[in-house]
Amino acid sequence: MKEAIIFLHGIVGNKSAFKTEIDTLKDKYNCIAYDYYNSENLGADCPFSLELLLQQLYDQYKRNGIQKAHLCTLSFGCIVAMAFNKKYPEMVMSLTFVGGYFCNALSKLNTIQIQLLNEKPQYDHKVWLKRYAAAMNPNKKQIQENSEAIFVKNALLLHPNVFEKAVRVQFQYDSRMDLMNAKSPILWVMGEYDELYKETLADLEQYVPHVEYHELQNAGHVAHIHQPDQFMSIFQPFLKKVSNQRSLALEPIEI
Repeated sequence: MKEAIIFLHGIVGNKSAFKTEIDTLKDKYNCIAYDYYNSENLGADCPFSLELLLQQLYDQYKRNGIQKAHLCTLSFGCIVAMAFNKKYPEMVMSLTFVGGYFCNALSKLNTIQIQLLNEKPQYDHKVWLKRYAAAMNPNKKQIQENSEAIFVKNALLLHPNVFEKAVRVQFQYDSRMDLMNAKSPILWVMGEYDELYKETLADLEQYVPHVEYHELQNAGHVAHIHQPDQFMSIFQPFLKKVSNQRSLALEPIEI
């Protein structure tokens, strides 16, 4: 039976966030991706919470008959994976974070988010989203994409209350404490230009001493999209190493 990889997208966007990786890996792995925000997962009244996100992920395991899986995440998706690993460690084979970050870490990212939430009542929702996208844009001019426009376009697809709740989840969650006792192998991948999010990771090795950390050259926040070959050259060996270690651990000991 193929090992499973479940891919989790960011605070906006959808299950296509890791399409290239899924196309590459689907022959060797059972690759699963899903949307957080579709009507089937949220319902007409648009509730939203970290607990709901954990239930969505748990349902994917059960729906696909999976007992244990690798979790590969983008940005906000790391929160879901971290919390899931804390609650169901026996169901997680490994954790991969692309553009992942620590919530509530003393950083420019945290300060900007608080300011944006405080000013939200002063603006029309679309205007506020544009301000949010501009302030939170993690990419430098070296990355040739209009990341602000992409963010706003996808954020406008969400119910305004849902987006705000998703932002607030980041203040209600202590990612550092949940990772401190994590036993799962962890791969952390950042883009070299992703300064806004990298700043939150100043104490990464203190909280996660067994982390395998890499930065992709000429990449921003969505590093795997900017540099897919670089990402796969790190991700595939990591998956193989985890699988080999697991196989050795499961081998019977002769007496």
